[in-house]
Formats: sequence, C-alpha cells, structure tokens
Amino acid sequence: MLLAPMLLTILTQSAEYLLKTGPSIVLGVVLAEFLVSFGWFYKFDFLVKPVTNYAHLKKECGVSFLTAFASTSSANASLKSMYDGGIIKEDELIIASVLNSFPAIVMHWRTLLPVLVPLLGTTGIIYVGLITLVGFVKTLIVIIAGHFLLEEKDVHFEDFEKKDSPTLKTAFKESLGTSKKTVVRIFKVMVPVTILVFALTDLGVFDSFGSYLKPISEYLPVPVEGLPVIAALFASHLAAYTLSANLMEQGILNGIEVIIVLLIGNIVTSLGTLRIYIPHYVGIFGPKIGMKTILISQTLRIFVMVGITGFILVVF
Repeated sequence: MLLAPMLLTILTQSAEYLLKTGPSIVLGVVLAEFLVSFGWFYKFDFLVKPVTNYAHLKKECGVSFLTAFASTSSANASLKSMYDGGIIKEDELIIASVLNSFPAIVMHWRTLLPVLVPLLGTTGIIYVGLITLVGFVKTLIVIIAGHFLLEEKDVHFEDFEKKDSPTLKTAFKESLGTSKKTVVRIFKVMVPVTILVFALTDLGVFDSFGSYLKPISEYLPVPVEGLPVIAALFASHLAAYTLSANLMEQGILNGIEVIIVLLIGNIVTSLGTLRIYIPHYVGIFGPKIGMKTILISQTLRIFVMVGITGFILVVF
C-alpha cells in the first residue's frame, strides 16, 4: 500500500520539474536551429584571415575552418582532399584539423545551451563558457604552434563566397523540422532520468552510494555526492546534466560543485570519448594521420582542462 503513494509523489515531482524546464528547452532548441538555418555562422568569416595568416596556413585551410561552423566532417573531408591533391602537407593538415574543432564547439552551443540553461541556469552558462574557453585556449596553442612550425606563406584572401540567407519563413520552417529530432532525442533521455533520480533520492540511494564510494572520492577533488554525475557522463552527457540539475534542485550540490564535478568528469571520461572521435578521424584521414590528430587534439584538450579546473579549485 505504501508503494502507490510513493510512486505518485515521484511522478508528481518529476512532472513539476519537467513542466518547469521542458518549455524552455524546446524554445531554446528551435531558436538555435533557426539561427543556424538563417546562416548566422557565416558571420564568423572575419576570423579566418588573421587565424590562417598567423598560423601560416593556406587560404584553403581558412575555407575549411569556415566550413566547420556548418559541418566538421565536411571541413575535414576537404582537408583530406587537399592533402591527397598535394595542396597541403601532413603537418598543415593536422594543425588545420585541430583548428576545425573550435567551430564544432561553437556550433555545439545549439544543443548545449537550450538544455543547460533551463536545467542549471547561471551554472549552465558558466559551464558552457568554461568548455568554450578550453577550446579557445587549445586553438590559440595550435595557432601559435603553426606560426613556429610551418613556413610563412604570402596568402592573398578574396572574399569568401557566402550563401544567400533564406527568408524568415523558410528558415523557421527548416528549424522546426531539424528541432523535432533534437527535442525527441533530449526528452527520450531526460524524462526517464528525471523520474529515476527522484525515485532514487526518495529511496535514499544517493546517500548509500556516497558512503560506498567515499574512499574513491579521496583521490578526486569532488564531493562524494557528485560521483554519480561522473558515472553518468560515461553513458550520456545529457543524463549527467539532468542528474546534476536534480541534485542542485534538492540542495545536494551547489553551482560551483556541479561545475567542478562536470569538469573533472570530462577529464576522467576523456578516454571514453575516443569511441566517437576514432571513427570520424580515422575514417576521413586514415589510421596514421587520424590517430595522430586525435592524440594531439585530445592531449591538448585534457592539458588545458586540467589547468583551468586546477585554477578553479584553487580559487574556490
């Protein structure tokens, strides 16, 4: 008899939480997709000339960098075609490919912000800003490396060919179509995770989990209560964000603790992300260049993230 009231409480709490955050997520996804459909990423073309000139890359690599705001796969595929055609060398290809990861981070805002802002509020914005900062610092390091490792080139830039922006009606229609898949994917994870988290909290599972994992927490600069978030990151970032939001909602973790847990979790789960990067880079560049690019890119990312996380730990 006690099971029914508990289940009703869990479902009520979950429904209230989802009704509070759900509409903002949907609107955020539609807005982000609308901006992409409207061609806003072409506004970044002013970055291309100074970046490629200082990094001593050819103009074609700059075109690839701009293309990465729309599709990283297309951008890297164009680099491989240039390499096969003898236009660029291996070192230029690798540096240009690592540079292309920054536009991918910027474009990832359209899925991160609509989820993290409703779920985590200001904490979510700060976290996205820190992840972007990691990518920016990594990009700066690669640009400086290109400046000293590659030969200087006399590059003349013409205006990049830009696609005409669609009408507002067309862009809105396209954004609705692309948003549908994204929203469905988000809520397929978010709904069951939310119900599960409220159920586990009511059952006292997180308290028990924390006591069992307390010895492990001594080796990580994170609160014991944040360890389930790190575990969730191995399976799904969205699940980890939803779990973090629920823990904040219940006062188990504060904003700073959530940011630290997510950053540490990103470092710990870095090897797990190779299952995503290996098929992409090896598939486009081949085993040798692909693995070399992954190693350089991920090593730089971890190095920068450790530095920024360490700074936050010292300050807070």
